[in-house]
Amino acid sequence: MASKVAIVTDTTACIPAELVRKYQIEVIPIEIVIDGKASYDSALDLNEFYKLLKESSQTPKTVGSVPGPYIEAFSRLSAKTDQILCVTEPVRFSGMFNAAQLAAMQVLEKHKNLCIKVIPCETAAAGLGLVVLEAARHAESGKSLDNLVNVINTLMPKIYLYATLDTFEYLIKGGRIPKIAALADSVLQIKPVFTLRNGDAQTIALPRTAEKALQNIMDLMTEHVKGKGKLRVAVMHADALERAHRLEQNIKEKFPQAEILFMEFTPVMGVHTGPGVVGVAFYEV
Repeated sequence: MASKVAIVTDTTACIPAELVRKYQIEVIPIEIVIDGKASYDSALDLNEFYKLLKESSQTPKTVGSVPGPYIEAFSRLSAKTDQILCVTEPVRFSGMFNAAQLAAMQVLEKHKNLCIKVIPCETAAAGLGLVVLEAARHAESGKSLDNLVNVINTLMPKIYLYATLDTFEYLIKGGRIPKIAALADSVLQIKPVFTLRNGDAQTIALPRTAEKALQNIMDLMTEHVKGKGKLRVAVMHADALERAHRLEQNIKEKFPQAEILFMEFTPVMGVHTGPGVVGVAFYEV
């Protein structure tokens, strides 16, 4: 039996396809229902998805987290390895952790020699992606499952994530924030900057323009980067390529030694935030 730990996550991690292939990461797709039609988000073209999102007469929804896809993935991986690490979104954001835990329990009943660890991440989107990629790098070098668990538990508190929303519309539609926010959004035209740490999201600034929001993000990043060591960065966006590249360029100029990944929001993320999100996740090595 191969000793290399298999890494499992889901499409909310927004990991670029070439890195999924390079590290052989198992990515669980999530179903989205748009205008009554269900599709796995991994099968949707991003440009077409955002077009549908803007034109849809109904609020798109994600299908509830279920253990089935995890059972299938864990069972398939059991033929290749006896160690599996699964990293999910924070518990407050979805039921993916619970679904993966249920799946692990069922699979372990049939595969007694298998060891599966399911860990809820303390961050999400590009932050989750950075955690999974770090685990994958260590798995590639032959580290044990216990070692990988220690690595990511140490890493998660070091990751900062800041992003700006273009609109509250989709969060309001999804029932994730009160409708009173719609009034503030329409009257003030604010571009909120939020952070995500310890499994919870908080709004930390309410700039009135997208440019000020990007500047806020750069200021926050500068505040946290204290050392002169290597910086790992993931710039993320949802149908906001130009602003995301602008943020990427600003980061390159400010932190020339940074290792920067560029991540597009997958449809499952875009359903909840809508288009226009731009943000960054980062940590010092």
